[in-house]
Amino acid sequence: MLGRKEFSNDTPLGSTQGQQPFDDESLSVRMRICISKAANLAVKDMNGFSDPYVKVSIGGHKFTTKVVPKSLNPVWNATFDFDLEALSVPDHVNLVFWDKDFIGKDDFMGVVDIPFDESSIWSDSTPKHFEDPDNLASHFFWC
Repeated sequence: MLGRKEFSNDTPLGSTQGQQPFDDESLSVRMRICISKAANLAVKDMNGFSDPYVKVSIGGHKFTTKVVPKSLNPVWNATFDFDLEALSVPDHVNLVFWDKDFIGKDDFMGVVDIPFDESSIWSDSTPKHFEDPDNLASHFFWC
């Protein structure tokens, strides 16, 4: 799920009394990325399971979920908040899925790139769900 935007500046929204109005270069956007769950992941360990986690990259920011041991249907419920300059909103988020190995290198499980359509993602400040083009609330996981 992709989050909502919030504006921050020294000037309160709607207030110009004694201060200059907003300037696009100083406007920032707060973004929230929620990694809820995955289903039917590949088996990567000898025990018939995987120990999955996700590395998230967006606009120069990087985050990692916790490892969910022995699961092919992990639930992370991870939320990552960060600020971006309004003029440099990223055009996609990259999710790389890994299996944690406690001996040796972690196993690559797959990658997902989610493109952003700037007009739809920022148009109304409503959270968007990647798998639901109609953005129905019944499909949301609220972080």
